[in-house]
Amino acid sequence: MRVGIVGAGNIGRVHARTVLACERTTLAGLYDIDADRAREAAGELGVPAFASLEELCAAAEGVVVASPNRTHAAHALAVLDHGRHVLCEKPMAVSLAEAAAMRERAAASPVTAGVGFNYRYLPVVRAVRERVDDGRLGRVLHADLAFKRASALTRRHFTWRDGAAERSTSGALGDLGVHLLDLLHFLFRSPVDTGACQVALRTKVGTKGGRPVEVDDHAFVSGRLHTGPHFTLTASKASTPDDVGLSLTLTGTRGELAYHSRDGSLLLERTGVDWEPVKLLGPARLDDPPGEVPGWADSFLDQLLDWTSAARGGTGGTLAGFEDGRLAQQVLEDLLGRAGRAS
Repeated sequence: MRVGIVGAGNIGRVHARTVLACERTTLAGLYDIDADRAREAAGELGVPAFASLEELCAAAEGVVVASPNRTHAAHALAVLDHGRHVLCEKPMAVSLAEAAAMRERAAASPVTAGVGFNYRYLPVVRAVRERVDDGRLGRVLHADLAFKRASALTRRHFTWRDGAAERSTSGALGDLGVHLLDLLHFLFRSPVDTGACQVALRTKVGTKGGRPVEVDDHAFVSGRLHTGPHFTLTASKASTPDDVGLSLTLTGTRGELAYHSRDGSLLLERTGVDWEPVKLLGPARLDDPPGEVPGWADSFLDQLLDWTSAARGGTGGTLAGFEDGRLAQQVLEDLLGRAGRAS
């Protein structure tokens, strides 16, 4: 399948390199509103840089939307209007209204529309879901999920991600926490009961380049699913280096699971007295960047394979659809609203 990329920034280049590494896909080219950046990235990858989204769609069968969050809806809708399959990076939009419009347009189209919740494909998530589904933990009572980075400390320049206009999607909750919200939905097949949630948002790094940061860089949510466990969720961009990573802890009536990405490819499982290590990964197909969760690069590859399979009439397996994206957007919007009312 010929795949084009909208957006020549960091995540767009990750998708482009994944397409090049996949035996089922070829990279048709890139488009970015910044023509110079598109030409630079395209030159590095050895593919064309297109002057417009229309030209990119004409050359591709499917398009990955990896542009800034505020442009996701416009770009994804345009791709759908051109009759092309679309894989839109998370969060799929900056408002519930946009997400709903995208979901409705995709539902009326014969093409495959997916959302880039690639963390579903991490080996640890696959292993945890298997153990939730087979009942070996018994009834899961509580889940604790945390995703912590240090980007608020290391990125010292003010960017579009720090402004009030991006609060709904580029803060810690909207950018990192939305992955955790989707994982809760994916693991337990039940939406978050936002009416039962408590939310705390903080901005630990208050200024960058002399300008006030107007988005959260640390978020905590305590709540429950409609038909599942209670949970706590922490998303942070202001964590110290020794505290960064992805962690999951599940407590059930018969057993427990514990994982932290700093432990590499090991999941800990306990159904009796002692913790038993469970090996998660064999040799990686793609190399993870330094500091990333083990299996991160391969998660993009597996997501791409699912998307292209669905586009060819397959099931799509684990792929998140636009309804999954809309649900995550609704929960995110509700939680941000609750945090605003509590402040």
